[in-house]
Amino acid sequence: MQKHCANPWCTQPFTITDGDLAFYDKVSPVFAGKKELIPPPTHCPDCRAQRRLAWRNERQLYRRICDKTGQSTLSFYAPDSPYIVYEKEVWWSDAWDPLEQGREIDWNESFFSQLAALCQATPHMGMVMSQDEGSAFSAYGVNTKNCYLCVSCVINEDSYYCYQTNTSKHCVDCSLVTGSEFCHECIDCTNLYASYSCMDCETGNDLLFCRECRRCADCIGCVNLVGKKHWILNQPATPEACAALRDDLRFEKKRREFVEQYRSLVVRSPVRAMHLVQCENSTGDHLHSCRNCRECFDAVNLEDCAFVYPLPNGARDIMDAHYSPDTELVYEGVSTLRASRSRFALYSWDVEDVLYTEECFFSKYLFGCSGLRHKHYCILNKQYTKEEYESLVPKIIEKMRADGEWGEFCPVTMSPFAYNETVAQEYFPMTKEEVLARGWKWRDQTDEMPKVEKIISAAQLPDSIDDIPDDILNWAIECEATKRPFKIIKQELEFYRTMKLPVPRLHPDERYRRRMALRNPRKLWDRE
Repeated sequence: MQKHCANPWCTQPFTITDGDLAFYDKVSPVFAGKKELIPPPTHCPDCRAQRRLAWRNERQLYRRICDKTGQSTLSFYAPDSPYIVYEKEVWWSDAWDPLEQGREIDWNESFFSQLAALCQATPHMGMVMSQDEGSAFSAYGVNTKNCYLCVSCVINEDSYYCYQTNTSKHCVDCSLVTGSEFCHECIDCTNLYASYSCMDCETGNDLLFCRECRRCADCIGCVNLVGKKHWILNQPATPEACAALRDDLRFEKKRREFVEQYRSLVVRSPVRAMHLVQCENSTGDHLHSCRNCRECFDAVNLEDCAFVYPLPNGARDIMDAHYSPDTELVYEGVSTLRASRSRFALYSWDVEDVLYTEECFFSKYLFGCSGLRHKHYCILNKQYTKEEYESLVPKIIEKMRADGEWGEFCPVTMSPFAYNETVAQEYFPMTKEEVLARGWKWRDQTDEMPKVEKIISAAQLPDSIDDIPDDILNWAIECEATKRPFKIIKQELEFYRTMKLPVPRLHPDERYRRRMALRNPRKLWDRE
C-alpha cells in the first residue's frame, strides 16, 4: 500500500507492507471479544519518529522545587514548567494517590485534550531512573553507581558523560559502548580495556585512535585490523615504538598532529555497508543477533521488528518504538520497558495491555492514564470494573475515530518539553522559527554561571595532563567551540591522570554532539 505523509510540511510517499498490516491487526486490542483495529499510520516513518522523540528529554536538566516537599530537586522540567514535579523518592512513595486525579470522560472534548489535562495535573518524576546509587545526574539510568551525567546507561559504575554505555566501568565520554573498562571517547565498541578514541572496535586492549579493529592489542591509529599487536597506522611496529608514540600523545599538540594522519588513513579505508552481526533478513545498522527486522538501528536480539532504535536487550513483534527493551507487541512507544501489548505508551514499565499511558508502572488494562502504579482497569485515572472498562473503552475509541485521533501517537503539542530540549532536535534539527511555525514549543537556553574562582579559556590550558594543577577543580573552562563554561569534577581529573589524557577543551554537550556526528545517520541508501 502506497501512502503520502499527512503532514503538510512533508507529504513524502511511504509504503505499508502486507506484513505491516498483519502487525497492526495482531497488536489491535480486544474488548469483550471484539477487536478494535488499529488503522495504518497516516505519517511517514520519519515523521512518526520525530513525533515520538519530541517526548524524550535526555540532556536538559534543571534545578527546581519538588511540589510535594518544597526541597530542591533535579528535573527534566524547567522551573517555570506548568507540570507538577516530585523528586523520585516522593513520587514512588504512598504520600500521594494518582487516582485522586481520576475523571469522567467528557464526550464534548477530544480525548487528546482530556489526556493532556490529566498529564498536566498528575505529578511527574523529576527524572526517570531506577536502582541508582550516587548517580543523581544520570537520566534514564538503571543499576548505575557513582556515575555523573550519563544518559540511558545500564549496569554502569564510576563513569561520566556517557551515553548508552552498558555493563562498563571507568568510562568517560563514551557512546554505545558495552562491557568495557577504562575507556575514553569510544563509540560503538564492545569489550575494550584501557582504550581511547576508538570506533566500532571489539575485544581489544590498549587501542588508541582505532576503527573497525577486532582482537587487537597495543595498536595506534589503525583501521580494519584483526588479531594484530603492536601496529601503528596499519604498519607493524615494535613495542618500544608504540610506547614512545603513546607517551607523545599525552600532549594536546602532538595528538592533533597524529589525528590528521589517522583521519587520512580512515578516508582511504573501506567501510562496511551495514554493521550486522549474526543477523538474518534484516536491514539497519549496528544490529546484533536480529531476525526479520526492517530499518532498525543500534539493537540486539530483535525478531520481527520495524523502525526500532536504540534497543540494547531484546524485543519481539514491535514497531515504531524507542528505548523499549524486553518487550513484545509494542506499537508507537517511548521507553516502554518489559511491556507486552502496549500501544502509544510513554515511560511505562512492566505493563500489559495498555493504551495511551504516561509514567505508569506494574499495571494492566489502562487507557489514557498517567502516574499509575499497580493498577488495573482504569480510564483517565478513574477506577472501573472489568465489565465497565470493556464496555466504555470501545465507545471512547469510536469517538477518537470520529475526531481523527485513533491510531495516532500523542501530538508534539502535548509534549511537556520544548522541541529543542528533546532528542528530536538531535535527529530532526529545526530552527526556532520552524518550530514555532508548527505550533510547537521552543525554549531559549542560557547557561547558569558556575560558582568558581575564575573562568579560563581552553587555549590557556597546559598542553599535558602532567601540568594541570589540582586547582582546576575550582575553575571553569570556556569551551573552545561554543564558549560555554564547564567544570572538571575530581573523579574525572583522576581518570585523565590515570589514562595520561589531556583535559578536554570542549563542553560535555559539544563532545557528545561531535561523537554522535561521527556515526552513520539512521538512514539507508541503495547504492553499488
